This record gives sequence, structure tokens and C-alpha cells, in this order.
Amino acid sequence: MLVNQFTTKFVRPPNPTAQHLRCYARLDGDIREVLPYLNTVLKGHQFCPDPPSLTLKYHAKLITLTSHEIAINMVKDQTEAENILEWLKTEINATWERRGEITPSFEVAVPPRVLDILKLLPRTNCRACGQPTCMVFAVQVGQGAQGIDVCPGLEPENLTRLRDYLGQFHLLD
Repeated sequence: MLVNQFTTKFVRPPNPTAQHLRCYARLDGDIREVLPYLNTVLKGHQFCPDPPSLTLKYHAKLITLTSHEIAINMVKDQTEAENILEWLKTEINATWERRGEITPSFEVAVPPRVLDILKLLPRTNCRACGQPTCMVFAVQVGQGAQGIDVCPGLEPENLTRLRDYLGQFHLLD
């Protein structure tokens, strides 16, 4: 078993109106060797071999795993974070136990192009999504930090095209 326990730390983002927390969990074990296997099993979005890390999307949250820490970008509360961390602990340990049956993936994912996303947005900078510009919104969508349904001005045809485009990067739930 690689991970038995973790200790958590919660911080508020610098935005004073933010209603969510960021969670950092310090692991009691070193998980660097399991990251390529998790990249295969969990379909990571960004694998980085040096230093080893894996970023993935889980229920519209970006989660980054490093050798001794897990960071979750947006959680409602401590309970939600602990549920995600328990799920990850189970996945990490189960993947490690089955590593002989899994082909590790050292593949570094190619991120979506922000300009390809922006081309499908209305480009009105209406701020209805909560962002100052469509470009900022496109960057957040490309990082998996923002859902495309937040844009009220997105034409149905472009919404479909954007879903198809982002689906190849596993950025949709």
C-alpha cells in the first residue's frame, strides 16, 4: 500500500468573492512510481515526467498529483475534498497493486489550443460567464477549470462543435 493517510490544508483563493476552497493533501507515502500507471487508468490530462506529476479532471475539478502531495483546485467544503481524496487513495493503492497488469503511460498530453476554443465562442466579452473577456474564458475552458455551459451566448451549433473538440482532450464530464 502506497498511501495510508494524508493530512489536509485548505486555503481560500485570492479572489475575495470566491465561495470555494483549494485543498492540499500531504501524503504519507511517495507515489511517483505509480503516476504513469495512473496516467493509463485514470486517463490523465497532463503527465509530466520531470518532476513527476499528473493532472486530471474529476467532476469539473482539476487535481494534480505529485510525489508527496495532491492539490484540488475547487472544492465546496472539507467533506467534498475528503471524499475525493479517499477515492484517489483507493485508486492509487489499487493501481499500485495491479501495476503488473497495466501498461504505464509516459505520454504527455497535448493541451487544447486556446484559439481553437475562442473561435467557437461569441467573442462579445459580455462577462455573463463571470470572466472579463472571452479569451480568459477560453483559457479556463482549455485548462478544464471552466465548463462550456457557462457561456450563455454560445450558439447551439458551436456548442456541439466545442463539445466534440474538447471531448478528445477528456475535458468534459
